[in-house]
Parts: sequence; structure tokens; C-alpha cells
Amino acid sequence: MRIRGILTIACGAALLGACDHVLDTSPYDRVPADQEIVDAPTAKAALNGAYDALQDNGVYGLDLEMVSELAADNSTWSGTYQFLGEISDNRIAADNPTVTSMWVGLYQQLDRDNVVIQRTSALTNISDATKAAVLGDAYFLRALTLHNLVKYWGAVPMPLVPVTVASDAAKYTRAPVAQVYTQVLADLDQAAKYVTNTSDTRRATVNAVKAIRSRVLFYRASLNGASSSADYQAALDAANAVLNGRDTLTVAYPDLFSATGSNTSEDIFRVSFTASESNDLGYYYLYAGRYEASATPDIVAAYEPGDLRKAWSIAFRPKSTTRYQATKFPTTIGAENPHVIRLAELVLIKAEILARQNNLAGAVAEYNKVRIRAGLPKHVLGTDVTTQAQVLAAIDKERRLELAFEGDRWPDLNRQGRAPVVKGFTDRAYQALFPIPLRDINTTPGLTQNPGYCSDAKNCAL
Repeated sequence: MRIRGILTIACGAALLGACDHVLDTSPYDRVPADQEIVDAPTAKAALNGAYDALQDNGVYGLDLEMVSELAADNSTWSGTYQFLGEISDNRIAADNPTVTSMWVGLYQQLDRDNVVIQRTSALTNISDATKAAVLGDAYFLRALTLHNLVKYWGAVPMPLVPVTVASDAAKYTRAPVAQVYTQVLADLDQAAKYVTNTSDTRRATVNAVKAIRSRVLFYRASLNGASSSADYQAALDAANAVLNGRDTLTVAYPDLFSATGSNTSEDIFRVSFTASESNDLGYYYLYAGRYEASATPDIVAAYEPGDLRKAWSIAFRPKSTTRYQATKFPTTIGAENPHVIRLAELVLIKAEILARQNNLAGAVAEYNKVRIRAGLPKHVLGTDVTTQAQVLAAIDKERRLELAFEGDRWPDLNRQGRAPVVKGFTDRAYQALFPIPLRDINTTPGLTQNPGYCSDAKNCAL
């Protein structure tokens, strides 16, 4: 059984020097704070540490992908960890350890990014090119992390400087959602100035910056109601900048999720794992592992006959013809390199924006690209779909099936305002946002809880 550690924001936050005296011997990956980033080699090493944080179980090593599917309608709890059952039932307590793990992992990531940005910016003994390369990646990572936080918790603390002592974190308050989105886009602006990489998709690339910008604007547009048209158009422009000349999906679907995470022409940004630095996705989904999460009958029924994505993503568990396992991540070894964003998502972002702009023919032409790759017949406008609502529903279905088990379903349902109805928890719709972890509420005076959740360990039944 794999052990999953959880630290507080303050204890787990600093890149190399936090949590003094936790162990009697100094960990090999820690150095004094004043020696963290002093020259080009240490700046590059610190950036590698920021990328390494993406592998945490609370981030892309498990939780960001699995929790999204459990909270939504793609996965259900099938194991022994009852706190995962809480997520699947949308009855999350404020001390849920997996939600806390996500929160802590993301804030550890954020602090590493802040350390790199602050201390590399202050260096005077490295070349401008090296400084730009390091800063561009760090701004990209910080933008990605802040967007992950705001998607699940809404208003969140938004520290932009490193945590050096626990009292720093104790002063946090929550920044409004609009302010977080403004910062995310500002960080992406900085990344766009500096990032020049065009080939290594395990690091920030020019296209990855554009792709995440498209996603961020796409999500922000859903918050802005009648004033969303500018965000949708900007998201479309960013998507087109990536899709230009490469918007036909030619990679066989299984090849996107090989056991060793092989490169494909549709990669945009992936997190690197190996057998020794492994993720837990297959381990938690497969019957050969823990089998804590399984595919729901609802998503099984959503696939049309002949959909090639189903054969790769879902199978009966051994010795059963009624219970399913999610097989998109094909091993319990964990050497797959999960996608953070890939080409098909941008195709579907473009399709939805065109539909919302009432360009229904263009929208159908776009989402047909994922249907063709899945072995399905094209939809014909006026026959298979006619109205804007029907086109949007078809796109939502294709997003669900194309991106199944990759961590997009819960944010999708929430940006559409559909999560309580789809999952049947309209009597506790507050669960659409996750709880701020209880222990941080209790140790941070200015940190308020999301409405509906417990904020006092002594007086709330959890």
C-alpha cells in the first residue's frame, strides 16, 4: 500500500528550507534559505524542484485527476477509503484528507513557484537569457497552480511571495475570484514574454502558454454572464494560435496514454513520471491496484456503439460483467505521463466557443474531429443536431468522453452551473465548491470557510 503524506501549508510550503527540526537529520534535498538560489545552476535546480512538485499525489500524481471524476458523474467510490466515498457522494467534510491533500499540494507548488520567481529575479550574476528561461517557466507554473485552486475552491489565498515562517501563512485571507483570474492572466503574460521552448512538452512551451491561456479565458467567460463575449473571443484566438496547421487529430487514441508516456504530436503539456517517480492513477483505478475508484454505469452508457475511446478507457473488472474499472492509465506502475492539456481539448474549447457565438456549422465541424478519431460518424447540422442547445449538449458529451478520467469533468460541470443537478445534491448545492481544509481555517484567523461547511472543529460534527 502506498503511503500518502499531508503537510500544512506553512510546513510544506518553502522550496528548500521549510519545516526546520521536523527531522533530527537534515534531508538531502534541503539547503539553508540563503543558499537556495544564488546563481544559474541553483536557479535551474530550483526550477526543476518546482516541476517536481507537479508529481505530488495532491497535484497531478493522483488527486487533481481522480477527485474531479469522483465528485462528478464519471467515477464512483469502489474501495475502502471512506473519505473518497464522501467525495463521490458529494458529502465532503471540511477535514476530508484527500481534499486537504489537494489543497496542500497546490500551495506547496505555489510556494516553490514564488521562491523561483522572487529569488531568480533578484540575481545579478546570471545571463539575461538564463534568467528569462527560468522565470518564464515559473510564471507558467504559478498561473497553472492558481487556476487549479480557483476552479475547486473559488476565492482562495493568493500569496505571491514565498512563505518563510509559519506566521506568514497565518496572515492569509482569500482573494476574490476575479482577482485570482487577473493574476493568472498576468502570469501568463509574463510567461509569454520569456518562454521560447517549442519542443519539450514536459516543460512550458510557447504553445502550452497559449493553450493554458485559452483554457483560463474559457473558464473565466463562464463566470461573466452577458459580459463574457470578449473572454470567449480571446480564448478562441489563443486556441487558434495553437491549432493553426495542426487541428486534425491523427494520433490513435490509445497512443496518447501509453504505459511509458511516449511523446505524440498532440501533446501540449504533460507531467513526467517514471517507475521510480510514479503516479498513482492506475494504482487507484485498476482492479490490480487499490481499485478505489471505478467507472460509473452512467458514463459507460454515454458511449455510442463503436466508440473507440470506450474500449481503451473502460473495461469490466475481472470476474464481473456488471462492475467496471477505468483503464485509461493502463498500469499500476505509474510511469504514464498524464496530460495537463492536449490538442483535443483545444478543439473542443474552439467548438464550444463557436457554438456560443452561434456559429453552429463551425462548431459541429470542430467537434466532429474528435468523433472521427473515435471511429464515429460525423454529426450533420440540421439532422443530428439543429439548435444551439443541441450543439452545446453534443460538445459537452464529447468533452466528457474524450477527456474522461483526466480531471476535467467536475470543473466542466461547475462552470456550467450543472453539478448539483447532474449529481443530485441540490439540497446541498454549496458542495459545488470544496471546503477550505478545517485545520487551516482553525489556524489562520483571516481565512474564511466556503458557505455550508464546518469552520469549527470543536462544535461541528464532521
